[in-house]
Order: sequence, then C-alpha cells, then structure tokens
Amino acid sequence: MRLTKQRLAIYRELESRVDHPAVQQLYLAIKPRMPNISLFTVYRTMNALESAGMVLRVATWKGHARYDATVEAHAHFLCETCGRIDDVDDEQCPDIMPMLVHGVRGTINRMDIMMSGQCAECSARAKQEAEAGSA
Repeated sequence: MRLTKQRLAIYRELESRVDHPAVQQLYLAIKPRMPNISLFTVYRTMNALESAGMVLRVATWKGHARYDATVEAHAHFLCETCGRIDDVDDEQCPDIMPMLVHGVRGTINRMDIMMSGQCAECSARAKQEAEAGSA
C-alpha cells in the first residue's frame, strides 16, 4: 500500500483514539487539519487499511461500521444505549480466549468477541431517572 499524507493522518487519528470511531467521526476530526480531504478518501483509506490488516472493523452500530487500530485479539463491550465501544482487557476476562478455542480443529485467523449491554454511565443515568420518576 502506498503511503500518502492522507492515509498517514487517518491512521494516526484512529491510533490516537480509544472510542472506536466511525468513518464520519474520523473525517470530522481530520478535516480541520486537512481541509481538502474528502469523506470518500477516508472511506477508501479505511477499506485499504482493513485489507492490509492494519485496522479492524469491530462492529456495526445503527448502520455505521466502527474501527480499531488494535489488531491483536481482544474483546469489546458495546453499550446498546449510547453506542460506546470499549476494549475489554484480558485481565477482565482471562478465561474467555482459552475456553472459546478449546476443541477447535484447525487454525483460527480471527476471532471477534463483542459483548453488549449497558455501560456503567448509562446504567447510573437510567437508575437516577427511575428514582427521580418514582419520587
């Protein structure tokens, strides 16, 4: 893959983030620094980076693909309320990987683990709203 300043800027932006952004979010973050960049360029770059194994498409939430610059195997947690995607550290669930691959015959090239539910912030907000409504 040919290295261009646009591709480098897009990759660096993704790598600096932990929020697993969609293409639109990357575009809006880069546009002030590179006014001539197009949304189409960001889409093409993300597809090229994914094909090259440099980024992962981790989830689609409400029709938007989300991306991660961490390509090593790890799990994600998706909040179904706000859409936030967090990495789940191996320390948080150390037995998941061995348990999932136990008994697999063959080579695993990729494994996607996506847990979903409600993040702590949304849970707390929902609890406060419920308490306020019952008061």
